[in-house]
Amino acid sequence: MLKAIIVDDDVFFHNNLKQLISWEEEGFTICGTATNGAEALDLISAFLPDLMITDMSMPGIDGVALIQKALAVHPRLKVIALSAYKDFHYVRESLKTGAIDYLLKHTLTPESLRTVLCSVKCSIDQEKRIEKEQNQIEEQINLGRSVLQQNFMKKIIFTDHPSRAEIITEINRLGLNLGTKNLVVAVGAIDDFNLLEERFSTAELSELIQSLLNICLEIIKDVGQTVIAPLDEEKFVLIFTFDDLCSNQKIYNQALTVLNRIRATLKRYLNITVSFGVSEVCRCISQVNLFYQQAEQMLKKRFYHGKDRVFYDRVVDPMPNQLPLLKVEEEKRLLELVKTQNREELNQALNTIFTRIQHYQPKISDSKMVFVNLVSIVNRLIREYELPGEMIYPEKDNPFVKLERFTTFQEVKDWIIALYSKLLDTMELYYLEDHLTDVTRTAARFIQRNYQKPIGLRHIAEAVGVNCSYISRKFKQECGQGVVEYLNNFRIKKAKILIENGGRIIKEVAEEVGFSNYNYFFKVFKDYLGMTPLTYEKYYRDEKRDGSQGRAPV
Repeated sequence: MLKAIIVDDDVFFHNNLKQLISWEEEGFTICGTATNGAEALDLISAFLPDLMITDMSMPGIDGVALIQKALAVHPRLKVIALSAYKDFHYVRESLKTGAIDYLLKHTLTPESLRTVLCSVKCSIDQEKRIEKEQNQIEEQINLGRSVLQQNFMKKIIFTDHPSRAEIITEINRLGLNLGTKNLVVAVGAIDDFNLLEERFSTAELSELIQSLLNICLEIIKDVGQTVIAPLDEEKFVLIFTFDDLCSNQKIYNQALTVLNRIRATLKRYLNITVSFGVSEVCRCISQVNLFYQQAEQMLKKRFYHGKDRVFYDRVVDPMPNQLPLLKVEEEKRLLELVKTQNREELNQALNTIFTRIQHYQPKISDSKMVFVNLVSIVNRLIREYELPGEMIYPEKDNPFVKLERFTTFQEVKDWIIALYSKLLDTMELYYLEDHLTDVTRTAARFIQRNYQKPIGLRHIAEAVGVNCSYISRKFKQECGQGVVEYLNNFRIKKAKILIENGGRIIKEVAEEVGFSNYNYFFKVFKDYLGMTPLTYEKYYRDEKRDGSQGRAPV
């Protein structure tokens, strides 16, 4: 709906003009009326109308002067002049000033008003169409220029020894806001990008990345000579130029201030974090590719030091040539500690390995080989003890594929330590003492394989081939607990692990471990652990969230 105002010193004429036609049917709404030029200018400032219908002969500011002032304030305004026969000279002046048409008051009819309004609408529609086409052309030009600029930036950071003269020529031709000396290269990477790919559709992710680039562009406008270009979906590069600065400290201070502002803004408005690797100061633009490689190397520090940070010029101790990241005797020790269920010393041994890697920060590929070996030890023990793999890998993902998804050292460390803890829990659940007789061992194995079914003492005795009283007495003597007590305890230990793994409601856990009666499951669980399944679930979730290293109650 187009907005219109009526200007005339005759208030009766206002009402007549309003009632002459149905303005809404013609696509207009009257948003105000004025009796003089000053009021009209106030209405224009307040409503920015599309159309002004104004009398030409008014006291104070006449129609011609009003049109001039109105168009100065609101150039897109369309004006229709109103006049009597004796004042037709005003109409001529109004048309010269900018009115697009006129109406004579004494011959004004609904048909003549509709004709003029139709002309106004056509004029506005045509202007909008032309403006839209011009905007599209401008967008295409800007897009083409942006693509050329991005391609140029990729060329200078990926090409060895580019010609300085050619670089300067291209900078001028493309209109890049980039100098040629005292440059700093920063490579940015979106943290947890693989999780964003899982959470968002392709279109949503593309929109998010574009929003990121737009925010960066707005921030670097205040910095001077700085340019940005995407490298791929996850990464982008910024090149800062400080032609007028010679102090490395001042250069770094300005660059780091901008990068930290970008990080804070992206976190606040897009709810994502970004890490940056920053190069040393490049004195000549023809060497910028070498400094881009420096920035990429600095960004790799994210693996060891965590996300949402800026990494630059940090030296670590060189690793001695003969020092292996994982010693053969350490692998043997890990196997021994797992088999003897020595949880405390196992955690100490693992932490020793991770501390060594963190200290020397070798190539990420070398660290990953250690992680693969640690996972392989777990897999070897799963096979050796015939353990159910889903108890240790609840996500059912290939552990080596999962290993590749982690982006920081801390994530890998936490996952592997938790993996060994689950391994110990599972071995503890399925472990049988060496001194057990065949009858008791067979009964225990039957329980371990059939605990999900509705079994009882009679089923277990039949499976072993003895009577109920014999297996009950024998089991109690050798295991220190009755058959049914062992069955219930096994089920609760299994339920505890399932709760820790997550992904199931408590009712599903109860059914999965063989309890058909939900209330009975609650009672047995509380008798064994001293708390209900719901309380234990909350306890474990809180412990995990707070990063506690202690174990949940057994």
